[in-house]
Amino acid sequence: MPQLPNAILAELNAIVGADNVTTEPNLLRHNSRDSYWYSPVLKPLLDDKEADVIVHPATRQELLAVIALAARARVPLTMRGAGTGNYGQGVPMQGGILINTKRMDRILEITPESARVEAGTLLINIERAANEIGAELRFFPSTIMTATAGGFLAGGSGGVGSITWGTLWDEGNVLAVTIATMTEEPQLLTVTTPEEMRGVVHNCGLTCIITDLTFALAPAQPWQQHVAAFPTFDAALRFGESLAYDAGVTKRLVTALEWPIPSFFRQLVRDGACPNDQAIVLLHLTMDRAELAPRVAHFGGALTWHSPHENYYRKGWQLSDFSWNHTTLWAMKADPQLTYLQDALDPQRVHEQLRLRKERFDDDVLEHVEFMKARGRIGPQALSVVRFHSKEQLWALMAWCEEHGIRVANPHTHRLDEDMRWNGQPILDAKARWDPHSLLNPGHLAALEESRGVEE
Repeated sequence: MPQLPNAILAELNAIVGADNVTTEPNLLRHNSRDSYWYSPVLKPLLDDKEADVIVHPATRQELLAVIALAARARVPLTMRGAGTGNYGQGVPMQGGILINTKRMDRILEITPESARVEAGTLLINIERAANEIGAELRFFPSTIMTATAGGFLAGGSGGVGSITWGTLWDEGNVLAVTIATMTEEPQLLTVTTPEEMRGVVHNCGLTCIITDLTFALAPAQPWQQHVAAFPTFDAALRFGESLAYDAGVTKRLVTALEWPIPSFFRQLVRDGACPNDQAIVLLHLTMDRAELAPRVAHFGGALTWHSPHENYYRKGWQLSDFSWNHTTLWAMKADPQLTYLQDALDPQRVHEQLRLRKERFDDDVLEHVEFMKARGRIGPQALSVVRFHSKEQLWALMAWCEEHGIRVANPHTHRLDEDMRWNGQPILDAKARWDPHSLLNPGHLAALEESRGVEE
């Protein structure tokens, strides 16, 4: 049963209509979750956390009215898009109102250079609209089919295309964001400067409410998809490096995967893309098979699968479905004891680092490397598949990685300030300005919660 006063529920019904207010227990439970269950540490911590009510505004006016009501009543408010984040940071820790933005899904303006969209717009719909005018998203998560623009900005970082264009933090990728303050009379502000943007990008809904945003677009390319197989992971990784660091290769995805990870991809196995005991590399390139094959052979590999441009995000399997954190999902389907780490490898020492990690942890760590540009520099980022034994084992593994120069973004905490990727003081400053009553997504900032004596 909802814990909010009936008067607040009545006001929510009046604002968005009773059909767009959810208090049914099963729906509350399902729609209060993100994908935190990727982590066996987070799952028991967050399984019982849920909102008291879920509201689906369709317009900015409805959204602002809900914000004003929550601020006046001092009710916690959590924003949600598709709930595809993996860190539990979209879970309402203290109940209250959860706003689902997926009815706010209009593309407000689109040109070959940029797309201004409402927060709930699906990324795939932006990509398709951009394609119609000869453009495309610069980058997107592997959850492009379901992820929303606002959810990606608030909870994401990079993805397919980041090898060329970088991350959400890199200047020029996000051109503007319209935000609302969490106040009794919400203010609409337009954020454009890099300094202000640091309080919005990857804020996990803690500082403000995103109403619309403007992504920079790129010229559309005739992408082809390839799978290449290699007898060793080291050979696969060296081939991946040869493409990643070659400025003459137009690329959107270079993913290297150690065996037996490819065996988890049932559809690709069925299609002959994943030979037994072979590492593979997943590729989105403009290069055709004839041009690519000699480069693959140079590293002792062979092309095993190809999808032409006319099928790209139109027909058949898309290799992004097996890359980035979709890789972890396939691994967990194959073996529920598997989870993952998110770590940054040293481009100059990556082969040594991975050799030492394999010697130390053997098959408790299976390598999955994505190449990504950040701050103008391309480097290997790992979404390693890890066999879970205990929380202590995970923390020991992360400590070992840090000792050997592998920087870890811990995916087993829901606290934003326990993730090395958070923006630090700009987030705290933005929260003080835009959320003066600390009502937005409470429970996900360790320093703030501990200073108030709030327990998980």
